[in-house]
Order: sequence, then C-alpha cells, then structure tokens
Amino acid sequence: LQSMQGWLLGDFSKIVQGNYEITYLILPIVVLTYLYAHRFTVAGMGEDMAASLGLNYPATVALGLMLVAVTVSATVITVGAIPFVGLVVPNLVALHYGDNLGRTLPVVALGGASLLLVCDILGRVLIYPFEVPIGLTAGGVGGVLFLALILWKHR
Repeated sequence: LQSMQGWLLGDFSKIVQGNYEITYLILPIVVLTYLYAHRFTVAGMGEDMAASLGLNYPATVALGLMLVAVTVSATVITVGAIPFVGLVVPNLVALHYGDNLGRTLPVVALGGASLLLVCDILGRVLIYPFEVPIGLTAGGVGGVLFLALILWKHR
C-alpha cells in the first residue's frame, strides 16, 4: 500500500534510492521534441493552416503525441503522478511569452522544475518531522495557481 500511495501522489524518495535510470530515456526525446518544436507550433495553428504551410499535419500530431506519451510515462514510472505541473506552467509561460514552442520550451522546463522544487521544499517543511508527498503539495499549489489563472482570464 505504501508503494502504491507514492505512485498515486508522486514521491521523489525513489530517486534518492537510485531508481532514476529510466529518466535517461527522456533525454533523447526532449532533444527530439526541441528539434521539432517549430513544426509543433505550426500544427497548433490548426490543420488548415498547417497544410497550407506545407506541413504533414497528421504525421506531426502523431509524432508529438508519441513524444509526450513516452516522456510522461517514463516520468510517472520514476516519480509518480504529479498534478497540475503540465497544466499550469505551460499556460503561464504562454501568457507571457506567446505560443512559439522553440522559445518557450526551455522556459517551461525551468518553470516546471522551479515549481516542483518549491513544492518539494514546502512539503518537507510544512509538518517538519514528516514529509508531505510532492503530489499533494503540487496539487494544492497548482490548484490555487490554476484557479487564479481561470479567474484572471475571466476578468
């Protein structure tokens, strides 16, 4: 039950124990994603616009979905499910920098890592002798940020 709870809430303790080898699978996928970032930006404009610019829309969308699926599955296998990071950070970055993935991908990665670091530190000091799982603190902080993002957009 304890290992299942860590998988559901997200937990960095398995990383400290040395179970991080699967993250090496993510590195080439991140490089490939960055190389195709411009095509994903064009595909995000819609099928008609992408086709008029000469992009093979179905193949690009299928490649993007495969890259995201492998990256997310390897991350979930390693640390568990961490809610709201992939929802809040990209939307906040897109509001500030726009939708060009070539420009925003490094900022999204740094923002997501920063959010996780803040949530991890918060989870370790909140009830000090004990540790709150990262998924729980990220869910709380991410939920508040997402709610603020929704309310700010409706203003």
